Amino acid sequence: MGQSIQHIKRVYLTIQGLSWFSVALPLPIFVLLMQARGINLFQLGVIMGLYSATIILLELPTGGLADAIGRKRVALLAHSLNVLSGMVLLFAFSFWSFLLGMIVMGVGRALNSGALDAWYVDSLQSADPDIDLQPALAQAGTITLLALGAGTLIGGTLPTLFGDLPADGPAVISPLSTALLASIVLKMILVAVIAVTVQEPARTASAPAGWRVELASVPLIIREAVIMTRHSQSLPLLLGVTLIGGFTMAGVETFWQPGFAALLGDVTKQSWLFGLIMAISFLAGMGGNLISIPLSKRLSQRYAVVAGLAAGIQSIALLVMAIAQHVIGFASGFWSYYLGNGIINSPHETLVNHEIPAARRSAMLSVQSLAGYVGGLVGSILLGAIAEYRSVSLAWGLAAIVSVVSLLLYVRVTRSQSRLEQAHDESAPLFDGR
Repeated sequence: MGQSIQHIKRVYLTIQGLSWFSVALPLPIFVLLMQARGINLFQLGVIMGLYSATIILLELPTGGLADAIGRKRVALLAHSLNVLSGMVLLFAFSFWSFLLGMIVMGVGRALNSGALDAWYVDSLQSADPDIDLQPALAQAGTITLLALGAGTLIGGTLPTLFGDLPADGPAVISPLSTALLASIVLKMILVAVIAVTVQEPARTASAPAGWRVELASVPLIIREAVIMTRHSQSLPLLLGVTLIGGFTMAGVETFWQPGFAALLGDVTKQSWLFGLIMAISFLAGMGGNLISIPLSKRLSQRYAVVAGLAAGIQSIALLVMAIAQHVIGFASGFWSYYLGNGIINSPHETLVNHEIPAARRSAMLSVQSLAGYVGGLVGSILLGAIAEYRSVSLAWGLAAIVSVVSLLLYVRVTRSQSRLEQAHDESAPLFDGR
C-alpha cells in the first residue's frame, strides 16, 4: 500500500480517538439514565450480561469475516450498527427496549472487535517488518484513554449544562440523555472518517461470487483459530487472564455509579462529579500506558512480568473499593484499578500478537475478545445478583479475589517463556564452526 508508519498511526489514532470519545460521552451517567427510566440493578446485570452473550455468539464468526472480506468493510458495518443502537437506546423506556438497544450494540461491538486493530498491526508490520509493536500499541492505548477521559468529563457535565430540560424519566431529551444524543452524532461522523481514510488492498471479494467464496471460508478460519489456541503454551493462559479481566471489569463498570451514588447522596445536581471521577480514571489508565513503556524496557521486555505486577495493583484496588466508606477512598481504589489496567494493556497485547500469524490476526484477536466477553457475561449476571440482593461492596470483594488468579497466570506465562528460552539456548551450537 506504500503507507508510511506515521500515516498509518495518524489514521488509526484518529479513528480510535473519535470512536472512544463517542463511546465515553454517555458512560458516566448511562446507568443513572437507565435507573431513572425504571431499570433496577438485577435487570441492569441481565441486560449487560445478554449484551456480552451477543458478542460471545458472534465474536469468532465476525473475526473470521474480517479476515475473509476485509477489515474496512466490517468496521464500517460495525460502526453503522453502533449508530443504530444509540438511536434505540435514546428512545428506550423499558427493560425490553434497553435490551434491544444493547443487543444491537453487541452485534456492532462483535463486528468491530479485531477488525481495525488487525489492520493497524498488519499495516505497521508491512511498512517495517522489524517494528517493535509494544510502543505503537501503548500509543494507541494512550489515545484511547485520553479520548475516554475527555469524553466522560464532558459527558458528565452535559446534564448539568442542560438542567433546564424536562426531568429524566418520561422525556426522551432530558439532562441525562444529552450525552447519548451527542454520542450518536459523533458516531455518524466516525463512519464517514473510516470510509475516507482507511486504505486496504483491493479484494476480489467485491464480486458476488467472491463474497460467497470468502464467506464460506469463515468456518475454516474459526477452526484454525481454535486449533492454534489449543496448541500454544501461552495463549490459553493469556486468554484466561482476559476472561478474568472481563469478569472484574463488569463489576467495576456496571456498578461503580450506584456505588458512588450511595456514598455521595444527592446526584441530580452533582452529575459532573461522575464525569470527573471517570475522566480521572481514564487519565490514570493513560498514565499506566505511558508507564508501561519505560517499565517494559527496565524489565528487559519481560512483558508477562510487567502485566503481572499490574494485575496485583488491580486486585488491591478492587479490595479498596469494596471496603471504602468515603468518596476519597472509593475514588482512590477506582483510579488505581484503571492505572493497573493501563499498565497491563500493551504488554498483554504484545504477548498475544507475538503468538499469532498475520493471516489469522483478526480471528485470533476475536478469540481473545470472546474470552473477555465470556468473563463479562458471568460477571454481569453473578455480580449483578450479589449487588442487588446483598451489596455492591460484596460483589467487588469477590472480584478482588478472582483478580488474584490473573497474577498467577502471568507467573505461569513467565515460567513457560523462560523454559522455551532455555531450550532454545541449549539447542543452539556453542560455535558456528566457520
